[in-house]
Amino acid sequence: MVWLLKDRILGPETTPVTPEQAPRFRVVPAASGRVKSGADDLSAVKGIGPVYQARLIAGGVTTFAALAKSDRARLAAIAQVGEETAAAWAEQAAALVE
Repeated sequence: MVWLLKDRILGPETTPVTPEQAPRFRVVPAASGRVKSGADDLSAVKGIGPVYQARLIAGGVTTFAALAKSDRARLAAIAQVGEETAAAWAEQAAALVE
């Protein structure tokens, strides 16, 4: 919220900022997080947005079937979320596979 106020008061930054310099929440996921051919659009699962999808794809989880079968602790570590969230994602993915 602070960055929004800063941008409104001072205007957007005019000098280019590298991803290393930008706050983490403002960094766009790398192109590797995009859906590849043969992969499912994991953002169809409630709670998975572009950032979590990029983390899952980087961790090798690219399909609903892989998401549903993955160990909950492993999913939580890959996506950097709690195990309850990972379990909810896996349940939704299992429903989408059926």
